[in-house]
Amino acid sequence: MRSFGYILAAFGVTTLAASAQPPQQPPQTPAAPAAPAADPKLDEHLDKWEAAMKKVETLGAQLTRVDKDPTYDQVQKLTGVAYYMKAGTGAAIQNLALLDLKLDGHKESKEKYICTGTYIYTYAPDQKEIRYYELPKPKPGQVADDSLMSLMFGMKAVEAKRRYDLKVAKEDANFIYVDIAPRLAADKSDFVKARLILNRSNYLPRQLWFEHANKSEVLWDIPNLQVGMDLNRKAFDAPQAPPGWRMVSGDKRGPTVRQAPPAPPPGR
Repeated sequence: MRSFGYILAAFGVTTLAASAQPPQQPPQTPAAPAAPAADPKLDEHLDKWEAAMKKVETLGAQLTRVDKDPTYDQVQKLTGVAYYMKAGTGAAIQNLALLDLKLDGHKESKEKYICTGTYIYTYAPDQKEIRYYELPKPKPGQVADDSLMSLMFGMKAVEAKRRYDLKVAKEDANFIYVDIAPRLAADKSDFVKARLILNRSNYLPRQLWFEHANKSEVLWDIPNLQVGMDLNRKAFDAPQAPPGWRMVSGDKRGPTVRQAPPAPPPGR
């Protein structure tokens, strides 16, 4: 699921998308153009970002998202939390994540996602459904090539430069501002431009803005991000449908009611 990948990737050099879509296999497109000429300043920051991300085993964040739709002159603000855990070792590593967002001023979840490492579950409160999507199978030793999901969980700095046009727009005592533009057709369908603001102290994100082709905008703000948070592995297990809800497959052929895939055994 591309959108969830972008949500998770808010913790690395990337962009986000707001609409939920089923998982997609790597598009059959020509290879990306050669990476642009070296920029020593950009290379230094990307290398430090890559090194910082390698050290992350768990993290948690308080965040907000502001969606702007110029067509209908609408602005929507959501607030919530996100958690991430790296489970397993070597080729068996799984990336677990949870995102829970509420409309500003409301108590009920508006958007909720759980990634078990093999499936993504999305909550649809209006339909009282939990929809699940199987993550694409990665090649041995690689993470799934789910657009910027791979950038968050395994893409090297050199690959990031090959896939995106990255430019250090400015720097100050606290932050590094990186402008991002897509280079591949598949990525251009998701966003046209973005700006990521990194904390200079730890190279983790402070803010991310991006714009779609239809001029709608999304701004993620992450005022509080904690690395090394003590998290319970069970928080990322496959959910059970609450009373009155149903669990449905969300693949492209249309939702069909069936048994949800089993949760992975503890410790995996």
